[in-house]
Amino acid sequence: MKISYKWLQSYFEEKLPAPEELAERITFAFAEVESVEKKGEDTVLDIKVLPDRACYALSHRGVAYEISAITGLLKKEMHWPQPTISKVRPLEVSVEAPELCSRYMARVVENVSAKKLPWVKEHLESIGQRSINPVVDGANIVMFDMGQPLHTFDADKVRGGIVVRRAQRGETITTLDNREVALDEETLVIADEDTPLAIAGIKGGKKAEVTASTKNLILESANFNASYIRKTSERLGVKSEASKRYENKLSPEWAAVGLNDFTAYLYEMDTRLSAGDITDIYPTPQRQHTDKLENVGMSVGEGRKISVAPEYISKKLGLKVSGADIEKVLNRLEIGIEKKGSEWTLTPPHFRRDLVVPEDIAEEVGRLVGYDKIPAVLPQRIEKDAVVPKSFYYEWKIREVFTEAGFSEIMTSSFAEKGSVAIEKSLAEDKKYARPNLRGSFAKALAMNAKNTSLFGEKAVRVFEMGNVFQNAGEHSALAIGVAGPRKKAADILESSVATLSDTLGAPLEGEIKKEGVVEFDLDVVFAKLPEPKKWDIKIPPSKAEKFQPFSFYPFIVRDIALFVPPETKPDAVAVLLKRHAGSMVVRGPELFDEFSKDGRKSLAFRFVFQSQDRTLTDAEANAAMERVYAAVASRGWKVR
Repeated sequence: MKISYKWLQSYFEEKLPAPEELAERITFAFAEVESVEKKGEDTVLDIKVLPDRACYALSHRGVAYEISAITGLLKKEMHWPQPTISKVRPLEVSVEAPELCSRYMARVVENVSAKKLPWVKEHLESIGQRSINPVVDGANIVMFDMGQPLHTFDADKVRGGIVVRRAQRGETITTLDNREVALDEETLVIADEDTPLAIAGIKGGKKAEVTASTKNLILESANFNASYIRKTSERLGVKSEASKRYENKLSPEWAAVGLNDFTAYLYEMDTRLSAGDITDIYPTPQRQHTDKLENVGMSVGEGRKISVAPEYISKKLGLKVSGADIEKVLNRLEIGIEKKGSEWTLTPPHFRRDLVVPEDIAEEVGRLVGYDKIPAVLPQRIEKDAVVPKSFYYEWKIREVFTEAGFSEIMTSSFAEKGSVAIEKSLAEDKKYARPNLRGSFAKALAMNAKNTSLFGEKAVRVFEMGNVFQNAGEHSALAIGVAGPRKKAADILESSVATLSDTLGAPLEGEIKKEGVVEFDLDVVFAKLPEPKKWDIKIPPSKAEKFQPFSFYPFIVRDIALFVPPETKPDAVAVLLKRHAGSMVVRGPELFDEFSKDGRKSLAFRFVFQSQDRTLTDAEANAAMERVYAAVASRGWKVR
């Protein structure tokens, strides 16, 4: 967020540290300052406010609060002159969805004179915002100053009262940036008796837009459910400075402050305006507060308490901090303190909604005392038996058994074309369900790998997979094992491997070998039969200093050759000859895959795999290599079958 140095200075009587020094102190104690930029007579600090502090720090007042705590400089209390309450047109407000709108405040202001205030445009431009019109500029000034989003409606364009409700099916709204948005029942809107006027907390609509000719206003200051705002903003693809603040759990107490400051701004434009009573719908107040809204500010709340002992804070930080120093930090942060013996009961300000547990208080003390003061101490060695998670332990046991037997572990997609658990927002037509078992995608992977056994230099492909599967009854972990190769050999390998695993685990495994050469087990059922591991006894082999050999990303070409040779000819000698003439594009082979004798002659069949590291080979290149091989065979008097 861009923060004006001159704007910050208005919160302090004393001179602030120079911008560069201030940026450094803010970075070390609060949030990273990404840049410090001179802009005319002002300096702009770009502060990266993280989500945990965004509930109060996305404003100049919030940053001023932090600067006061960091530097010890006293922050001025801001008081703005307010108009007297006048008799204006009545305004009825109703909130039909209080679970989404925790507070809604509104008031009518009539006879508004849209006079430009010279400092407003300067303030906005200093932080990269453009001036729109005096009324909208005022709402933006207040939001960037103290953090509360505000909205204004042209009162003469609003029919009846204001209703905070869910949208009706088929309703649409044209937003202020001329975008047509289709609404649904999940979307909260601010409406009059006819149509929606705004997407609540996110974007205003064109119907009641404030223009240069607007004389009568309805001012809105509200608080909306943070989770709802975030989800709706994402769903509709509409984001704004207002939604950015609402989705970070803004304090509902700010609604009163924001409305009051906005009224004061309009009153500064023209003291002849008429401001009506404030309508305040606040079913569950965060705290009790005075009816004199000008007194509502960064004061201590009631209800949210945190119990913590000073000794706990020191222990948590690993630094001895005296009770007096802790109290000094808490006072700077405007945290109320009630002492009862060694236990303190703390009451954070209403806007510090990030302070919930004792660890949060320890963090506040640590950052303001200075993490650099914490001594560097090596952790103490604690002698105790490590806790071995049962499922993790036995999964490693399974890996150990299968890798020793020459299996490779694979991982297939968790989504499937068919199943019982549908994906709400699937990314592909053939991936609309969570997989009901491993077998489906696993069998496809096994079949695909079986076609490429020549690349692996193996007679049979052996793979296994462990992963979660999803059914109506719930989610569970599963194991799939598969072997592809000569049928008898594949079945023997599979049965032998399952038997070895059963013996290693000490529990019988029940599973049916499917026709695809795949067997699957419910690991939750298997693990339930096994004892809790007492120690980690799996030996993980030390890593070897092996050089990575990059594999090709380009397609390969397979060529076979079968030839008759004299009975005394050795296959290895033939392979050497063939490879020498095939050239450098052979990445595997020639591999002997068939051999027999007939009519006093020996038949040998070899397979070549051609592939390039930097391009896709053509058939012509593979054929040229094979022609050289045929020529070499012919020169020896051997005959190609």
